[in-house]
Amino acid sequence: MKTPILYVLAICIALLSCEPARQATVPAHNKVTKPAPAPGTMDTIRWKENNARPAIKDDTADTRKNMGAGQTWHIGYLLPFLTDQSEGGSIPEKSRFALQFYAGAKLAMEDLSAEGKIRLKADVWDSRSSDEDFRTLLEGTPGIQKPVLYIGPARTSQVEILAEWAKKNQKIVISPETPSSGLTENNPGFIQINPSLQSHCEAITAYVLENNSPEAVTLVCRQKEQDRLDYFRNANTGTGVFQELVVPDGVANFDKTDLKKYLKPGRVNVFVMPSWGSQDFVMAFLRKLREVKGTNKVEVYGMPQWQGFESIDGEYFTSLHVHISSAFWTDHSEEAVRKLENRFYEMTGTLPDEDAFTGYDVTLFAGKMLLRYGLSLPERLQKENYKGLQGQFRFGKYTSAPADSGDGAFDYRENREVMILEFGEYGFRPVGTGH
Repeated sequence: MKTPILYVLAICIALLSCEPARQATVPAHNKVTKPAPAPGTMDTIRWKENNARPAIKDDTADTRKNMGAGQTWHIGYLLPFLTDQSEGGSIPEKSRFALQFYAGAKLAMEDLSAEGKIRLKADVWDSRSSDEDFRTLLEGTPGIQKPVLYIGPARTSQVEILAEWAKKNQKIVISPETPSSGLTENNPGFIQINPSLQSHCEAITAYVLENNSPEAVTLVCRQKEQDRLDYFRNANTGTGVFQELVVPDGVANFDKTDLKKYLKPGRVNVFVMPSWGSQDFVMAFLRKLREVKGTNKVEVYGMPQWQGFESIDGEYFTSLHVHISSAFWTDHSEEAVRKLENRFYEMTGTLPDEDAFTGYDVTLFAGKMLLRYGLSLPERLQKENYKGLQGQFRFGKYTSAPADSGDGAFDYRENREVMILEFGEYGFRPVGTGH
């Protein structure tokens, strides 16, 4: 049975507003920012309809501007609202991502509508948690083919399903959440916003080699993470090679590891850890390094997930000059950010989190690119450096083929913009980019 539109919207706003009322003030410091039978359309922002649907192509000779002006574009949102798991008129906490993301997207829609240059219609479906249900949604829901561009979903398996369905039906997909590599093949209409692990590793490598020789860099990981080291090796443009410290999976600490041999006076000793699953493992390394470093200068580079580690004292991050890579970072002192926070609070009764900012940025990006390029937007992205509230989008082509294949083929387009953040008095802040 279809879920009534107004009912779902009421529940969505109620869930966002369920926290105690808070003032929409600027946080004290900046933070890193980053699916039963299918239901019918949940919510629609209506302007005018136009069913024209040019095929997706890769024609870089077309230089026309404002191709989307005067048309109405349908954008489809496939997000895990999980309405099938609701009990007693409430939406489960796991749907908070979808609620925050879509609330941010609605504010972007308002801004695009206010500009008056493009007409958009947003159709929203619940992707739910089951892959089987998601396939049913794509194959049997009336109106599901109406959008020319889809945003979502969140689960990697569902992104892969949507990517193949969209390729077959000549649709554009913007995947805002999943950072996995190899999601689809030979799919020029697929756009990945969240950079892959490979892009993060390449960004860290480029940044550390700006001021350090390869011999001053040590890659640290467990055996099960060893395949990640190839990303750093391949990105190394220096004349030397990185040192490597691979720890057996069963080892819980570094008590029997001699870290002193990786330290040399007169240089910055750089340690890179592509680990994110275990705070304990990362903490064990930081504790041992601080214990043995003496007067040697050190820097440690880690993954975006470290920003959420709660069991590690900030003093370790400070004394060891910890950096992380991140595709998203929001400066809450910026006027545009403060305005969006206030608008979000007025609409929902709570403050936006990073998912809301992502929903806003991705939707504004999609609308502006449709206006400028129409459905030829995918092949135009490599010429675009789009700046949102959380950071920039800078696109490149992803291919699983060897770099020396030389045939020019690629699988899809990926945002390669990765910032390097350093921990300081006010948390993590950008100090550079990996390019």
